[in-house]
Amino acid sequence: MTVIPSSPPRTVSHTMFEQPSKDYRANKIFRHMSREEIEALAPSIEHRSYGKGEMILQRRDQDGGIYLLLDGVLLANQYAKSGREVGYRRITPGGYFGEISAIDGLPRSANIVAVEDSRLARLPQSLVRRLFENSPRFMRALLEDMAGLTRALTDRLFELTAVSVACRVDIEILRLATASSDDGQTGVIHPCPTHAELAALLGSQREPVTRELNRLASLEIVRQTGRTLHVLDLPALAAEIERIGGEL
Repeated sequence: MTVIPSSPPRTVSHTMFEQPSKDYRANKIFRHMSREEIEALAPSIEHRSYGKGEMILQRRDQDGGIYLLLDGVLLANQYAKSGREVGYRRITPGGYFGEISAIDGLPRSANIVAVEDSRLARLPQSLVRRLFENSPRFMRALLEDMAGLTRALTDRLFELTAVSVACRVDIEILRLATASSDDGQTGVIHPCPTHAELAALLGSQREPVTRELNRLASLEIVRQTGRTLHVLDLPALAAEIERIGGEL
């Protein structure tokens, strides 16, 4: 049996810091809990910071607990034996990770890497177990999110096997921009994934991603300024996906 390494060697380090509870209580995992229930967790929660490029968790790590992202951007990924990076999902502030291992007690299923300088709060495994046993509101949010993640991964699997790279790029940009849109017409993605990060998420190489983003720019559907991608016309982007054979 071929053994695939969990990741290339990287230094794992973090800085502990004190942080008021207001930073973590807005996380979506607590959305059904009362303010008093959330505040009561404060003494048990650990706060950590990581620099850009630092490994937060490695695939097959044995530590438990759930991590909440306060600031920054993270990437869940894995590396093939060849060194090729496979991206699973981006995690942005308000998101969390680690719930699968917290539930089944098995090693971590993916690496988590800081794409930007990031601050996190960690719910230790002992606290997570208490919440599993005593907080139906916590469990309701967790189950809703796991259902959503399952649906999202099902969509990605379909796209990887049945949709062109160009269309996958368009779909991902539409997803990210729609999440930030106030009017359904325009959106801003910041920080926008690099072309290499998008390629890892979409099962592609960087060159086809760059080619498609340049094409969208020529159609005046997107405009990039530094790490900010402005999507100027969400309906036009959706129409482009339909035109080249994607499904929404």
